[in-house]
Amino acid sequence: MTMDAFELYLPNSHWIGYERLLEIDCKSVILEKNRISDEQWNLFIKKWIAMETNKNLEHLELDYREIEEFRELVLHDIPHEVMDGGVKRVLKTRFNQTQEINEGIDIRRIDGKTVTFFVYQIFLTRECLDQRKF
Repeated sequence: MTMDAFELYLPNSHWIGYERLLEIDCKSVILEKNRISDEQWNLFIKKWIAMETNKNLEHLELDYREIEEFRELVLHDIPHEVMDGGVKRVLKTRFNQTQEINEGIDIRRIDGKTVTFFVYQIFLTRECLDQRKF
């Protein structure tokens, strides 16, 4: 079963496992309370970079701890670039809203699209992925 839609919002996504995650091909995916391991997020990002899964994904929001912990535990063997704090960007977030950021982590897909991981809400500490074509 493939989940194709514009936006998928799951406030209690503990039932979404790694295999189901690979089947989702929405533009915007918000997974709160997911139980996907750091190793599985690492594999998911590698598959996304190689364009093996989630080709339509433009926005991914998930519960996570600190961005540096995410970098250390999930991105440890994935090429990435930490954004300069002096550079400001406006990125799309949940429900087609936008947020201005000046920090984050960029990852480039093989087709040239770049994703940025950043803290979306300081109080709830969420990591977001925003994709743009350069």
